[in-house]
Amino acid sequence: MKGKMGIFIAILFVVGLTGYALGDGQHTMKVVPEEKIVGLGETFTINVNIVPSSPVSSAFCNLTFDPDILQAVSISNGNMFDLWLGDLPGVADIDNTNGTITYIMAASSASTSGEGTFFTVTFQAVAAGISYINLEDAVVQGTSDINVINGTVTVAQEGDYTPPEITLITYPGAVIEDRDVTFEWSATDDTSPVQNITFAYMLSPYETVWSAWGHVTQASYSGLDAGAYTFRIKAKDDASNIAYLNYSFEIVDNEAPVIASVKATPTTQAVNGDVNITCTITDTFGVDEAKVVITYPDATVHEFALSHDGKYYLNQPYTMEGVYEFHIYARDVNGNEANSPNYQFTMVEGDFVAPSITDVAVSPLLQDVGANVTISCIVIDNVALQDVRVNMTLPDGSHLNFSIFANKTGDTYYSIRSYNITGDYTFFIYAVDTSGNANISEEKEFTIDDISPPTIEDITIEPMVQNIGDNLNISCIVVDNVALQDVRINITLPDGSHINVSILANVTGNIYFINRTYPAEGTYTFFIYAVDTSGNANTSEEHTFQIKDLNPPQVKITFPEGGDVVGGSILIKWNASDESGEVDITLKYSPNDGQTWMLIVEHTANDGEYLWNASNLADGDEYILQIIAVDASGNTARYFTDTFTVDNTAPTLDISKPKAGRLYIFDREVLPILGSKAIIIGKITIQAEATDSNGINKVEFYVDGSYKATDSTQPYEWTWSEKTLGKHTLKVIAYDKAGNKISEEREVFV
Repeated sequence: MKGKMGIFIAILFVVGLTGYALGDGQHTMKVVPEEKIVGLGETFTINVNIVPSSPVSSAFCNLTFDPDILQAVSISNGNMFDLWLGDLPGVADIDNTNGTITYIMAASSASTSGEGTFFTVTFQAVAAGISYINLEDAVVQGTSDINVINGTVTVAQEGDYTPPEITLITYPGAVIEDRDVTFEWSATDDTSPVQNITFAYMLSPYETVWSAWGHVTQASYSGLDAGAYTFRIKAKDDASNIAYLNYSFEIVDNEAPVIASVKATPTTQAVNGDVNITCTITDTFGVDEAKVVITYPDATVHEFALSHDGKYYLNQPYTMEGVYEFHIYARDVNGNEANSPNYQFTMVEGDFVAPSITDVAVSPLLQDVGANVTISCIVIDNVALQDVRVNMTLPDGSHLNFSIFANKTGDTYYSIRSYNITGDYTFFIYAVDTSGNANISEEKEFTIDDISPPTIEDITIEPMVQNIGDNLNISCIVVDNVALQDVRINITLPDGSHINVSILANVTGNIYFINRTYPAEGTYTFFIYAVDTSGNANTSEEHTFQIKDLNPPQVKITFPEGGDVVGGSILIKWNASDESGEVDITLKYSPNDGQTWMLIVEHTANDGEYLWNASNLADGDEYILQIIAVDASGNTARYFTDTFTVDNTAPTLDISKPKAGRLYIFDREVLPILGSKAIIIGKITIQAEATDSNGINKVEFYVDGSYKATDSTQPYEWTWSEKTLGKHTLKVIAYDKAGNKISEEREVFV
């Protein structure tokens, strides 16, 4: 088989030899369409196309397919070649058992360079499934070094086998000169809704990969090179039937480059001085070559390539005196050529050439009042410069004219200075050389305006935490390059309300402040806002301060006080108050003048008194009370009493008169008598002896339980003068200063 194939290839090679030329790229042989869906039993065709990279006149290949799914019915010549060899024995031989069509050949006496159909195969779908359509041993114009694109056929069991119908709506002409193209398309289908149809597209050879499937129906391309293009569209319906549409067009470049703005600077120059030849060259597809052709005074012709930096230019010196004639030559990337008219410049002996002033620049074009503006330029002279100056007109009509000759770096002269008048400034550069040749630049302008907002710095809060009703000072430094319109403070109170006041008048130097009180406890948030007379505004970051109740409660123990003698149940009394109205009370005592403390009660109500059971305390004279008062803000106040005495020991008591077993007549003891009772005739002074380490407070006298008298000083006595005969009980009660008491009774007969 390989020998037979070699013979046929040799035949094709001889047939196509006359037009054979190997192109720069590769030929492409491809199955069209690459993907196809058909129904079971359907008869359909597949094309094999060739896309030449250079003119071709012959082609050869074998084709294979899956014979279990497809059966080849026939093969016929396409429209690309005149001579179809498929009618010869053993050529284009269909083998449906093995799924091959072998030795497919065609040729022409004349070459073709456009895409065409090599051959067409008619198949019948005999079983459901997917069959490959592969091209093998492919040869185009005697070479097998080509691109091969195979295809597939899907045979569906049943359902929709009809692909959508694609309509190209917007597209370029077949031959255009524009590098930008736009395509717009749509599709309809016999069963699928329009919105369900998806598309993929590709512009060959600009793109080599299909776009992703989607609902895009428009594509644009810009800056395409000259050449032949094919825009390919695929449309797929709900049943995955795929339709194809190809549209070919060509972009041509028939326009030469455009040469403009040709200029020689200067037109008269001293021998050995530089002449700068400049021009612009534009072309739709791009400039490939640009040069200047100069005829020297001695009639010799010289060509120089132009440099390109925005403009095309040649800047160089010339040593020959006389007239130089030149023109510009340009060629674009597609070979179109252009020549400019002739121009002249003259080289002379001596210095007649003014300095050149280029690259005049000002930065920035809009600057703030008082900020620096940089003016720069490049000044070159063929001999030597005398001076370089800036002539400036200010917004108020006044003028500045100052030298920048000393401010230079290389050939760049500059001025860096600030301006304080707002408005538009215009200026030009004046340069003069040592021969008196002068030049001025074009006018430039810049603007000075008040564009920067005030600066707000050093915000200070003193103190950060302040007491209710006490002044808190907020200060900041605010500076503007022109003048301030207002400085305000915006304060958010703890309840969400706001204070927004001007502090413009509260100023010392550049320090603005507000000094005031605040009525409510909580966290306050504020920021400073400053605006200048041009409306430029600035806002500071947020800051916070706190207002708290820092005043402790007022508290004092009123009983017991220093020096008091108490005992038993002691009613502690105090006065405590606070602005908040809420005070928590804790009471403690110390038995040793404050060395150690014991809790009496904590967190008790502020009702002014507390009954303290001190009856179990040891007697002592170094007791101290401490009261701790805490308000709602946690402020604490303490009060300590002086030392007082705790006395829990009762006094001693003895009824010294009348004594038991004695007779008293008119207050005098007469004689002892028998019995335990005292006998009293007439009045009698009842006397008691009471003692206590801390002193007796009082002694009370009772008769038969009825109170009669009290005596607080020694001797403790009471005169009983009542006329009441019979048996009675005398009772005496002695109280010490701590309230401890003791009583004694005596039976008497009157």
